[in-house]
Amino acid sequence: YVQAYQDIQPLSVPSYAGRDVNPAIPDFHEITFEHVSFRYRGSDENALDDVCLTIKRGERLSVVGYNGAGKSTLIKLLCRLYEPTSGKILMDGVEISTINYEQYVDMLSVIFQDYVLFPVSIRDNIGLNTGSSDEQIWDALEKSQLAEKIKKLPQGLDTEVTREFDENGAEFSGGESQKLAIARAVYTDAPIMIFDEPTSALDPIAEYQIIRSLESEVKEKTAIFISHRLSSAKTSDKIAVLSNGELCEFGTHSELIQKENGTYRELFTAQAQYYVN
Repeated sequence: YVQAYQDIQPLSVPSYAGRDVNPAIPDFHEITFEHVSFRYRGSDENALDDVCLTIKRGERLSVVGYNGAGKSTLIKLLCRLYEPTSGKILMDGVEISTINYEQYVDMLSVIFQDYVLFPVSIRDNIGLNTGSSDEQIWDALEKSQLAEKIKKLPQGLDTEVTREFDENGAEFSGGESQKLAIARAVYTDAPIMIFDEPTSALDPIAEYQIIRSLESEVKEKTAIFISHRLSSAKTSDKIAVLSNGELCEFGTHSELIQKENGTYRELFTAQAQYYVN
């Protein structure tokens, strides 16, 4: 199996090869989606269709919509996991596919829905062998509301995640695993933070505590939240509403909630009724 990997590896050429000639722009002013469409291979329909969107530096954006609306696809394009089928994504007028790839991804701190925890220590799961100090690790755990749990473990930060290689390792619940992944994203301390359903496995109270904690963490960063729960969207600077791959609404909570027959108002009202009735 290793030989097969070695044989095929030289054939893998990234789509941006030879084009990522521009330096990264850590102090960028805005990211712009210009008529961006994307279609997955083998599909007959676009996952995103002619999306035009501007994200200002330091802005907190919530991306909402029904399942299959294209929310995660939007994020994957921004992370350069895919390239648009048509249209452009620009950072201060520079197409992101022409920015040095390594420098660009260093600007991103991302939690995807399908995050991975490794069967190594808690310290290495968060710091990823970057020479982090314990103080930095504990700070990230405090912000993800997992520090108290880790402090109770006999081996603390040296505790192995899962018992795959250590019978004394810790098995975490779905919510605790998600908090560990959030701690990793917080530790990375990148200027652009992206959270794709970061609290889906948490109860509403734990979600509220983490969202409040993350609000202070991302105060001076550009933050993008994707969530089916709209409690976090209410305090965002802007909300982008996707429907069938199209950007159907964009604005603040107070603006969108007033739209008669609006998608955001429909989503928010549908969730709110379970709490007020």
